[in-house]
Amino acid sequence: MEGTEIKKTLWTMLVMLLFGMTLQAQNKEAQLKHIREMYAQAKEQIAQNGKNGRAPLDMKILINDGTYISDDFVVNDVTELHFYFNKYRINSDLDYPDASSCYFITEQWGANGHTRYREILFDANEGVLLFTYMKAETHAGFTVETRYYYDGEGNLIDQKHKVGGHDTEPGTHSWNTADSEKNLAEACLKIFEDLMNHQTDLTVKDREIAKVTPKAERMKYIRSTYSQAKEKIAKNDKSELPLDVQIVIRDQTWGPPETTELKFYFDAVTDQVEPDAVSVDNYCYFISEHHHHNNMGTDNYGEYLFAPKSHDLIFSYSCGKEEGETREWRYYYDERGKCIEVKSEAEEVDYGFSDKINAKHYIKIFKALFDRPM
Repeated sequence: MEGTEIKKTLWTMLVMLLFGMTLQAQNKEAQLKHIREMYAQAKEQIAQNGKNGRAPLDMKILINDGTYISDDFVVNDVTELHFYFNKYRINSDLDYPDASSCYFITEQWGANGHTRYREILFDANEGVLLFTYMKAETHAGFTVETRYYYDGEGNLIDQKHKVGGHDTEPGTHSWNTADSEKNLAEACLKIFEDLMNHQTDLTVKDREIAKVTPKAERMKYIRSTYSQAKEKIAKNDKSELPLDVQIVIRDQTWGPPETTELKFYFDAVTDQVEPDAVSVDNYCYFISEHHHHNNMGTDNYGEYLFAPKSHDLIFSYSCGKEEGETREWRYYYDERGKCIEVKSEAEEVDYGFSDKINAKHYIKIFKALFDRPM
């Protein structure tokens, strides 16, 4: 009798296990089907972006990080990121969408014969990661392809790998993992959120410093630094190995479509940390921003100048044009970050407060671009 009961219990457990495995398999197939449907919808939406009289909703980030090592060794490192997004409303008091939701990102990277292409798919409504694709190739023609599929909670549910064009098992290459692709996707999405949904720290604090330069000497230094920066920018724009970041955002929150162009110019500062090792820190020395509404005549331009080898704002300029009227503001800052001179004919003067907020926000974006996982 006891043996019969044991057999029944074992049989019941086996049936339950098989039933659970069947449900799990069905759930996985349903999730994969959903991901494939979302991918197809995203591709179709991208193909229609900016067509049929509708404003384009996208952002492009171009990172030029060229490095001259010697006459025989030059690294031309170029990364291009494309973000595609939808608009939605979070403030019910508004009658227009005031937020953006990224649903697809592509990455194209190249350096000295090595290339990489990525796709990152997010749920268009929930904003969660669903799928990543990566194809990397060396100048010798060796290729690796990966596909990772995720559920709505960031858990891996399936993966596919190819090496040299042939299907292979996970662990047969070291180019990436499900976690590394997930981390990269989250970092890129954070950059998008900070740029598009204005997650900005609205506080600024003057730096503590024992001694500041006399005003006349400080003004002379700022003007000299500005002139040097402009000369470097002119050379950079003609260089075959530029050091800059270019961001173009095409958006329509309300009214006519708006285009925003941001340009970051930087120096790569190299330090010898060990006998056979160096570290490279990128310091942005100049940022320009240009906002204009298409077919509306509104045009705003700004500049931010930073002290060499630091991200201390020392000068800012802004110019607003609307309906034929132009207004300009120039703010000069001492070593503490305190405004010491204002040049403007406008009645509204904030002594550089909003410019300091914007500069802090843009430097955060700049650092995030170079700190993101590769």
